[in-house]
Amino acid sequence: MRLPYVKSLRPLLAVALSLATAVAFYGFWQYRTLHPATDDAYLKAHIVEVASRVTAPAEFVHVVDNQYVHAGDPLFDLAPATFQARLERARAQLEVAAQDTGASGAQVQAASAALQERQITADHARLTLTRIQTLARRQLLPKQQLDDALATLAQADAASSAARAELARARNALGETGVRNAQLRAAAAAVALAELALSYTHITTPADGWVTQLTLRKGTLVEAGVVQFALVEAGEWWVEANFRESDLTRLRSGLPAKVKIDMYPDLTLTGRVQSLSAGSGATFSLLPPENATGNWVKVTQRFPVRIALDALPSVTTPLRVGASVNVEIDTTTPP
Repeated sequence: MRLPYVKSLRPLLAVALSLATAVAFYGFWQYRTLHPATDDAYLKAHIVEVASRVTAPAEFVHVVDNQYVHAGDPLFDLAPATFQARLERARAQLEVAAQDTGASGAQVQAASAALQERQITADHARLTLTRIQTLARRQLLPKQQLDDALATLAQADAASSAARAELARARNALGETGVRNAQLRAAAAAVALAELALSYTHITTPADGWVTQLTLRKGTLVEAGVVQFALVEAGEWWVEANFRESDLTRLRSGLPAKVKIDMYPDLTLTGRVQSLSAGSGATFSLLPPENATGNWVKVTQRFPVRIALDALPSVTTPLRVGASVNVEIDTTTPP
């Protein structure tokens, strides 16, 4: 008697199951619509490329690969002999410049004294000529003596002019006096540059972080500007999550995010949307897609979204650059 009754309930059970499935599917779809998620996301941190500013052989390497270092710790030293010699030469040139400036100052003083002497001689010759002219007008002296006085005054004036020109030349050669002197400033600047180059032979850590990709060895010729290894900074971490373009309409800065890291399945971090990229990932790739050939298939583009982490995990769970993460953003909570 029960078998026909059960058979009559099968359509109702099927309908109820279909409705439950539809409701569950709709609920899941609604949740995913309001909580967009992606597993195309990766941990990021600032990476400093360490290079030398001068060229010299490596004398000491103070770190090993994957070592944690603090800001100011020594990384490696270059052989300083060449730069010390250049510094000594620059200091010697500064002393020579100081001596030359002193000699030029002495020449100015000598030229000034000579001009004063010539000026006194000319003034005396002019006074003598005035007296002789007075006596000559009274015919008390011969005309030859008057001519001699005129010639003496002319010679004295010429000597004064020559002395004045020599003083001007000496002053031009000396230039500014003291620390404003051009030769002294140039020589002092050369010393400062040599000291700076010598300081570049000691390379220190710019920030706390991990040394990575270290292949430098003692004796290797380090060329200026050539990257020797990298430093992963420990101070700031974020997530670069690539969301589908259809999700961007609901995303905005300040929305809360939940971050799960693949290498730590039991760890969940929180963060907030910091910014949305102005272009898709394909736009900034090395070889962007070319769709002008006609063989075009529409592909949903993904746009990088930067997620700032609220707090970093403990030292027992260190973060690593490039680790895969899953990101879920709650669009229902106001930023």
